[in-house]
Amino acid sequence: MKIIAFGTLKGGTGKTSTLFNLGGLLAEQHKVLLVDADPQFNLTSNMGVSVVGGGLRTLKDVFEGSIAAEDVIYKSPIPRLPNIDIIPSSIHLTATELNIVNAAARENILQNFILDNQDVLQRYDYILVDTNPNLGMINQNVFNAADKIILVSDVSFNSITGAEFFIALWKSVRNQLRKPDNVAALLLNNNDNRTRLPKDMIAYVQDNALLRNLMLQSTLPNSVQVKNTELEHKPINILEGETTNSREAIERVKAAFIGVLNELKERGIL
Repeated sequence: MKIIAFGTLKGGTGKTSTLFNLGGLLAEQHKVLLVDADPQFNLTSNMGVSVVGGGLRTLKDVFEGSIAAEDVIYKSPIPRLPNIDIIPSSIHLTATELNIVNAAARENILQNFILDNQDVLQRYDYILVDTNPNLGMINQNVFNAADKIILVSDVSFNSITGAEFFIALWKSVRNQLRKPDNVAALLLNNNDNRTRLPKDMIAYVQDNALLRNLMLQSTLPNSVQVKNTELEHKPINILEGETTNSREAIERVKAAFIGVLNELKERGIL
């Protein structure tokens, strides 16, 4: 079981859709659990899980009570990918952030949940955790529990600067927690080779001592197909095109995700 967190300090980088699609590809051969730690619950929505109405147990219950993993895992919401499950999120997780500020061992709540539910969670090859762009208490729990952190940035100066800030801020927090450095990769998303900016940003990262060894050589394109995976609640590997052109475009985007996946495996991150 590997626990991989996806992080950023800037919204709009495509982090959630990246996690969603990589998780879908992994689920072809592995058992995968997604955990939505973002109160905006976009990953939950991508998986086709509705948070409307009562009764749905979410990550809020993990942080605020002694719930068992079996009772909070929503199993196989995508019928064509039965190997992928999710612990959903909801807007109520925002209030949870405030409720746990004064809790004992507050940074270890998620880690303790994982330890207490090893019998269930060890069934998964990968646990992929989505976060929102901050270093609040919920996210500190996530990054503390993670074996590895993948930073997702778009090809903009503000976003790449956000990755630098993330590394510095997380270093300050993890030093207090006696947590070894677990930032393992920087993935550049929304790349458009038709413009000069991506090339300039990649050159900037390659010249940056803090980021150059983290940056993946594989990048992900800016594409309509990725947005369609969210709308249709289908990762790129099961997305269907209605025309020859759309099917070819899907295959190109799928190949880009496979390239990222293979590089992450080669680096020992996955």
